[in-house]
Amino acid sequence: MYKININDSKQKIKQQLLKYHPSDIAQYFEENEDHRDQIYQAMGVKTFKDVFVLLEENIQVDYFNTLTKEQQKSLLMFLDTEDIKTLIDVYELPKQLYIISLLPMKTQKEIAQLVSYEVDSSGSLSSPHFVSLPVDYNIKQATHYVTTESAEKDEIDVIFFHDDQGVYQGALTLQALIIARANQSIIKLINDQYPFVYTHDPIESAIQKIRDYDIEMIPVLDDDHKQVGVILSDDALTIMDEMHIETISSLVKAQTTNDTDSPFKRSMNRLPWLLICGVLNILIVSGLSVFSGVLEAHVALILFQPMILLMAGNIGTQSISVTILKLQKQPKVYKKDIFHETGIGMINGLISGIFGSVIVYLFLTILPNNYIDVRMISLVIGVSIFISMVLSALFGVLTPLVLRLFGADEKAASGPLITTINDLFALGTYFLIATLILL
Repeated sequence: MYKININDSKQKIKQQLLKYHPSDIAQYFEENEDHRDQIYQAMGVKTFKDVFVLLEENIQVDYFNTLTKEQQKSLLMFLDTEDIKTLIDVYELPKQLYIISLLPMKTQKEIAQLVSYEVDSSGSLSSPHFVSLPVDYNIKQATHYVTTESAEKDEIDVIFFHDDQGVYQGALTLQALIIARANQSIIKLINDQYPFVYTHDPIESAIQKIRDYDIEMIPVLDDDHKQVGVILSDDALTIMDEMHIETISSLVKAQTTNDTDSPFKRSMNRLPWLLICGVLNILIVSGLSVFSGVLEAHVALILFQPMILLMAGNIGTQSISVTILKLQKQPKVYKKDIFHETGIGMINGLISGIFGSVIVYLFLTILPNNYIDVRMISLVIGVSIFISMVLSALFGVLTPLVLRLFGADEKAASGPLITTINDLFALGTYFLIATLILL
């Protein structure tokens, strides 16, 4: 993939590297530890900073530690404030203070401001690199500022405006600024309905607004309605991706491992729930043995057991996933949420039950068999699918709620545990209905 001759001169190496995207260079940098210094020296710190921010966290730390104090200072000078904060967060306090001491006073104040916000709030993830101009500017003044006085780090795709008290007034895209006439007044052109968030708003709120309004960035305001930063759509996308990965990892109870953890440690994080479910499955088999009579009399029931389990398992997994996601966004799940999920289970269960009953009837009718009670077996399948799906939807909501009530991690309710619970009620329902109808 990479056609880079690392033995060439710095200039030639740089020319070769610049043919690739920074993410590709970051990958090459990570995979070629012996060539890292040559890559850094060839690219120069100003260009290398785009690669540095894309490196894996442990690689960032390792390489930053190998740099001289002056090299560290130079790299930090080109990094955006939010990237510096991300790097600082990785270190212990003594090293954090050392890195902060390398920063200009202005950047130190910006870092201090970001650290003061609550974790996962919009303020903590905002960037101070934006352009905000007086609302009484005209187009010519605003354009002149953007083209001649804005800093290299400033995001200029959207220009924000404030009054003489510094209070946020609205925004104007760079495109709209360029095509406007020079003598037009800003106040007549700005979008005073441009969405914003406050520093204490959760980051999910900012992500939601960026997605709903399809905007490049969203301003972050303090309680006095003064702008303190922006959150970029690219950063929001990255955060959203990390949140989804974390949620999915949580749903399979795999969030407590790191790439550096040994296979033994990873297995120990997952094994307890697997063992618990193994014991529960043995208890389920023992309990369901009381239905051996109906199974011996109607062997056809065994053929459709996977259908019952899959239908109940699917809707139970959907229900528990929705519930866990709601618990992450709100302190509790309300009665209406329980009724909503159960209602979905009833509707889907009814339709699936009728469909399943018809399929089973056709299957047993078309294929040669010795069963004389095809209609009754079809009825058993249909009723069992309906009841088991309703119960699975209900327990998909209740299981994480019960775990949270007892102080347990509700995320542990998914995966093996909910599958075992679904198996218990699905099979129990199936065999009980078969006993009542067929015997």
